[in-house]
Amino acid sequence: MDNAGSTSRTMSADRACTEITLPQASSAQTPLAAQNDGIEGNAEVVSTPQAPRADMRFDTLEDAQRHYLAFARRRGFGIRYNYRKKSEVTGEYIRAAMVCHKAGHQAKEKEDTQKPKPVVPERMKCNNIRTDCPARMALKVRGSTWLVTEFCDDHNHPLLKKWSLTGFLRSHRDIPEEDQEFIKILHTVNMETSRMMQVMATLYESVEGVPYTPKDMANFRSKLRAENKYIDMQNTMAYFEDLKSRDKDLYYRYKLDDEDRVQYLFWVDSAARKAYKNYNDCISFDATYMTNKYKMPFAPFIGINNHGQSIQLGCGFLKNELSESYIWLFESFLIAMDGVAPVNIITDQDGSMRAGIEKMFPNTTHRHGSTRCLSDAASICVAQVDMEC
Repeated sequence: MDNAGSTSRTMSADRACTEITLPQASSAQTPLAAQNDGIEGNAEVVSTPQAPRADMRFDTLEDAQRHYLAFARRRGFGIRYNYRKKSEVTGEYIRAAMVCHKAGHQAKEKEDTQKPKPVVPERMKCNNIRTDCPARMALKVRGSTWLVTEFCDDHNHPLLKKWSLTGFLRSHRDIPEEDQEFIKILHTVNMETSRMMQVMATLYESVEGVPYTPKDMANFRSKLRAENKYIDMQNTMAYFEDLKSRDKDLYYRYKLDDEDRVQYLFWVDSAARKAYKNYNDCISFDATYMTNKYKMPFAPFIGINNHGQSIQLGCGFLKNELSESYIWLFESFLIAMDGVAPVNIITDQDGSMRAGIEKMFPNTTHRHGSTRCLSDAASICVAQVDMEC
């Protein structure tokens, strides 16, 4: 047998693989680790599933789809379902057909003569141009398995030769399960999608090697947000309980409305509670208005330690910026700090905030200012410490 031009075939009882030669792709674009740096003319051997035939059987329709997907990926085309028919008795699928992504006729867009042309040019749509490709695989249920009844691998269009390019076809753009679990971890720490793609590109050794696009990852993250949309408060309480099991002095408090929606939420850990005992002489308080998806003002308590560094002494979310909201928050702060009010507090010129301070911190010196005042106070504290030393 001629080793230079031969094609090796390995057959088994349940699967047959054919060794074929594909053009050399750039680094991390093919499933094999050994590559030739993308030099034109070099070829590499990759394994591909056997081409479907009319007597092949699969345990499930999903198994058949995975096999055809793997075969199409190696051949250089995408697939989609042409139809799936359910049984009128059982309601389960009994027939199906998968075709090439270019099968069928191109839909003609009807021009709306009543619609005026837009002033700004419309965004170009990356539509798949269909060529009525005859490639297809038909299946039907026979007993407990799916039987391939028809298979055609004739294409009337050029096939993609580069492994990296086939990964951008819709049917092959898939996030593996192990990547999904890793993305969930990155999602919980609020990492940006662009940064996530950089991390995955590092793992795959190149941007081209990632088998999905930033849009796919963004869609997956949107799905995660939708799943947690109505259980976020339960997850938050479970998170606080978990923290409290490790931090006995963690304090949190919340209030719900008549519809069990969160009105107020406040929390502070043990480290901040201990620090407040020594650094309660001056704190800054401000509410960042609606900079989160819940449209709830975020209100942190910021203090200064003996090094002139800003330290967080608790924080909360409020339903609104009315005086009753600030009264509840300042009351929660006093409970967490064992009833010790700050000596001085710096805020902006908000009337509701001032009313809450007068009610809950009557003996506290209230100053109007901004973050500039806090930085100046920090500089004074550092200067005093240096003089005493």
